[in-house]
Amino acid sequence: MGAVEGKSMQLPYATDGSDFRGALRYHYVYALKRFARLGPIFLVVALLVFLLEIDSLFLLGAAGWIGLVFTLIVLWSRVLWIKKCSRVFHTYPLEFRGPVTKVNRDGELFFLRFADQGNEATMCAKTPLKCSSWPDGIADGMWFAGDDPFGGAAIVPGSGELMFMQPTAWKLLADRRKGAGAERNRRAWRAWIHWRVTFRIRVFGT
Repeated sequence: MGAVEGKSMQLPYATDGSDFRGALRYHYVYALKRFARLGPIFLVVALLVFLLEIDSLFLLGAAGWIGLVFTLIVLWSRVLWIKKCSRVFHTYPLEFRGPVTKVNRDGELFFLRFADQGNEATMCAKTPLKCSSWPDGIADGMWFAGDDPFGGAAIVPGSGELMFMQPTAWKLLADRRKGAGAERNRRAWRAWIHWRVTFRIRVFGT
């Protein structure tokens, strides 16, 4: 999809913030399809070697089990990030925020800032599916759901990528979160953005 595949394509859901459920469904299916490319093959190889009990194929069988475990971990990681976005979208309304300043990019992580934010509110963002470059059109803005001191999730118009994000200056914004009030803190808990998320876990190309 979009920058994930390195080319544009027609998406089966609206990217204007009106169909976040369609975006989530598409990303879940996409993650499962990526798993289906190799996961079943690793499983078949591992089972065949196990059932045939041929000692000379032990290494092949071991490789099959290892490959299956890694592809399952990759699937789990992708589904988890999509689920994080889902929790946010089901808790907060989406509103258009833009333009977006592209501060920096470090591998799979994107550092960005909304035009109405100060430097202390630079966001660290990650796409659930591996994105090879900045999503097309992100500089013009995105459909964001969340609460700035806690973070949130967004849909990029046009290219359709999901992005989960939190402030890079998490500790510096602690007072703002504490002073946000009981209701805002409860919503952040429901959306899984009340605590700082680890973005740096990298597993087998995720």
